[in-house]
Amino acid sequence: MQDYPTHIVRRPKSAISDYSLNVFHLRNPLVAAWWSMVYPGFGHIREVSIAKGMFLFIGELLINTLAHLNLAIMYSFTGKFAMAKKVLDTHLLLLYCGILIFAVWDSYRVALEINKFSVLADHENAPLVPAVIGSGGLNAYEKRNPWISLAWSALVPGAGHLYNMTLLPAVFLMLGGAIIIYFSHLLPAIHYTALGQFALAKEVVDWQWLLNVPSFYCFAIYDAYVKTVEINKIFDQEQAQFMKNKYQSPLFKMPFRY
Repeated sequence: MQDYPTHIVRRPKSAISDYSLNVFHLRNPLVAAWWSMVYPGFGHIREVSIAKGMFLFIGELLINTLAHLNLAIMYSFTGKFAMAKKVLDTHLLLLYCGILIFAVWDSYRVALEINKFSVLADHENAPLVPAVIGSGGLNAYEKRNPWISLAWSALVPGAGHLYNMTLLPAVFLMLGGAIIIYFSHLLPAIHYTALGQFALAKEVVDWQWLLNVPSFYCFAIYDAYVKTVEINKIFDQEQAQFMKNKYQSPLFKMPFRY
């Protein structure tokens, strides 16, 4: 019996390369829809639809910025409704609504399809390749600490994904996070706050960009944590599969207690 497949299985449970780890696992469709509502594109990135998620995220970011939606939200929360109406571009706002509704609907639909695929992949029980060596480096399933990935993502969005060897989401989150943090002037505001110069910190902040930071950070933290947990499950599954195929004879009779 071969330990690992030499052909492409119909329904793989996971895929590993020298730069990435992808895993099929059950997802809550409502959670995917909720992340798309928080920020279009996040629900698809959670479902490893990276290209679609990046397209929706960049489109939403451009429309949000040009329509001054976050700025209008900030004025509304502070009771400055006249200023909110003045800065908001209603033409682009309607376009934003269309993208938001599509992202919520499609991420919910994709989550349902992924769940079906995941169940079928579990039934097929295709052999799992535990490690890969390629031109990009070495990659392997291993036990990782979810709290470490959470901590790194809280420090630098995308760092937790690098820890999990999911390179494409890591690059996207790190570049996107750097752009949002730079244009929001978050780091100078933190610097002034640490010096006790709160008026300068408030003055230097760009609220239109700053309101993107909480959802971006929370998504990076959540996604990195969940990915670590699911990769650990695949590690356990591969180990159990190997032990069963290598050491458990089909003629072995299980002992019974009477």
